[in-house]
Amino acid sequence: MQGGSSRSLRTVLDTTSTVLRDGADATALGDDLFALTLTLDGAHSLRRALTEPAVPVEAKARLLHSLLDGQIGEPALTVAESALAQRWSSTRDLPDTLEQASVAAHVAHADEEDHLDDLEDSLFRFSRITEANAGLRDALSDNTTPLAAKRSLLSDLLADKVDPTTLALLGQAVAGRHRSLTGVLALYQRVAADRRDSMIATVWVASPLSDEHRERLSRALSAQHDKKIHLNVVVDPAVLGGVRVAVGDEVIDSTVETRLRQAQRRLER
Repeated sequence: MQGGSSRSLRTVLDTTSTVLRDGADATALGDDLFALTLTLDGAHSLRRALTEPAVPVEAKARLLHSLLDGQIGEPALTVAESALAQRWSSTRDLPDTLEQASVAAHVAHADEEDHLDDLEDSLFRFSRITEANAGLRDALSDNTTPLAAKRSLLSDLLADKVDPTTLALLGQAVAGRHRSLTGVLALYQRVAADRRDSMIATVWVASPLSDEHRERLSRALSAQHDKKIHLNVVVDPAVLGGVRVAVGDEVIDSTVETRLRQAQRRLER
């Protein structure tokens, strides 16, 4: 999002946090906000009316209530009203922000249930699964397939393997709002990381890390970046040894093959 919309996004996420602290049901809030997101996706004229700077906020709120009273809960309406008071660089930024607010609500529920680590790990694992399985990825990314059918497929595959919050977020991710399933799952992981003001590090290794090694690496990265680090570990047989770590745009590569290439270049000089 561009500058103005980025500031508006932060305001809406702050309102979401306030509504949750005031006792709103996080799961219901998340579901309602995503339902509103899909409604706005399919109604360009409504998006334009709700984001038009020249229209008074009170008039936008009346329009919103006339359409949605009784359809979504008061907490979701409160979050939506806060969005109407903001300025948006694009009409698409409004539903995109409401989607992130929805994810933030579901993530808050996972945190309250002490399942946030599991949620982050499950989103990452499912992203890896779909990257490796073109048939599954295509089935879940096909915009001609009804969303209900995609969610039914997810339920058949995962209902006994992930918690309800993870399943709800995956059901949102396959709605086709984004260019790629991998991209939307990465976005959801970032929202989860923001919940604890943490960062995500992706680690490539030749074999699974022990709990001790994982904890040691996490502590070292946390100290380096002055933030809590959540590790996404990729076991890749192509990594002969050592480790490669990516944190944001920074890559630390101490794999055997990289060291060998560096040694070869030095010898060739």
